Amino acid sequence: MAHRILIIDDDLSFKKIVEMRLKAILPDAGVTHFASLTDVRTHLRTPESQDFDLIVIDQHLPDGRGTELLAEGWFRDKAILSVSSDDAPEIPGGAVQAGATFFLSKRSVGEPLFKPLILGILDRNRLAKELERAKLNQAIIDTVKTLVGTLRHEINNPLGAVLGAAYLLSTAQGSTPEQKEAAELVESSGKRIKHVLEQLCKAVELDSVSKANQRVFHIPGDKEWEAKK
Repeated sequence: MAHRILIIDDDLSFKKIVEMRLKAILPDAGVTHFASLTDVRTHLRTPESQDFDLIVIDQHLPDGRGTELLAEGWFRDKAILSVSSDDAPEIPGGAVQAGATFFLSKRSVGEPLFKPLILGILDRNRLAKELERAKLNQAIIDTVKTLVGTLRHEINNPLGAVLGAAYLLSTAQGSTPEQKEAAELVESSGKRIKHVLEQLCKAVELDSVSKANQRVFHIPGDKEWEAKK
């Protein structure tokens, strides 16, 4: 997959150098360049705006500072390399605080460590996204578990009453054959429903616990069901 890189810098000489260095590291890279914050904002507001893999942004631009753009949240969860030729000590910390992944002096772009730095930034961003996806998937699983456990709990209460009534009707001396047949059908269907619910709970790996000497399934978040096995 081709990497998409955005360079925001009004220094065209530096833009050419950093683009050449990046393409030497990422031969498949496609580069988009803007020289001002205004031009970048205009592009980002259009439907044609790309989802960039790496943003290289200067801290001193004709119409403002790079930290201003970063603080606006346009590149949240992106790999961002903040650069500057300014040696002021507050520049690196301000850039990272605004959202940059790393700060680098422009003089260091030509050094050998530039390649592992770029690859490290991209890899770190990839791992962070995978972690977020894993967290989201786990949250979905937890929600499904809660819903399945709640469904079983809510169905079991009335189902138990129905099965009890069906049993009494099927064993009562005054019941007609038709009533007994209907009761047996209700009991058979009810047991099938219970079996399906238990299999569903096992499928989503709900933990079984003991409650009133009965084996039930734990509903995540329901403290009253927190019991030792």
